[in-house]
Amino acid sequence: MMNHNVRHSAAGVAWTLVFAYILAEIATAYAWKVPYSFRHDTISDLGVTACTPNMCSPLHLLMNSTFVALGLLTIIGAVLFRGYVPHGYRQWWIVSLAILIGMSTAATGFVPSNNGIVVHLLAVLPGFISRHIVLILLAIWLWNQRRLVAVWSATCALTGLVGGVLLMGSAVQIGISERLVLYPLPAFMAVTGAAVLSTTLTNAVSERYRRLVPIRAH
Repeated sequence: MMNHNVRHSAAGVAWTLVFAYILAEIATAYAWKVPYSFRHDTISDLGVTACTPNMCSPLHLLMNSTFVALGLLTIIGAVLFRGYVPHGYRQWWIVSLAILIGMSTAATGFVPSNNGIVVHLLAVLPGFISRHIVLILLAIWLWNQRRLVAVWSATCALTGLVGGVLLMGSAVQIGISERLVLYPLPAFMAVTGAAVLSTTLTNAVSERYRRLVPIRAH
């Protein structure tokens, strides 16, 4: 069985790598043959595999591969982090929803919007909805055990829900409102993963140092 610290370190690495998603999105956007607008264009536009007069994404393979990688990292981190959530139905719900989100995100990369918008939306929709549910559940269920994580999760959930309202109401440009909906979960994973990884490594180094340095006799 995987050691507790090793498991959490691996989970921390998986979720910390989510930071690379933003880099991939920026790189893909700046490679566009026509100007890409983070305000007016959707994230899915970065993955289109065919060029039109209004959009052309030369690095679509990078973006779609990143969607798949993000989905896998979501699942891996959730499974390895499951010990942070109370056992029983709570853990089952969190892990199940995380797997659903991961599969939905990965499917987005396999079905670009220009290959069938209906199929693309069917791939996106489960993760689009479940991401807010899992953040809310984490905020509620971790409130007594891990208050800081719960507050961070609640903040991300609230941001995503506000983005959802703006997206449905068309109050702001679709590129901005869509990112307000979708970015909070990757942000939660990346920051949480980095924090856990940092803490785990710091504790491991401290423990190793205590073992190497002889205890002074009184």
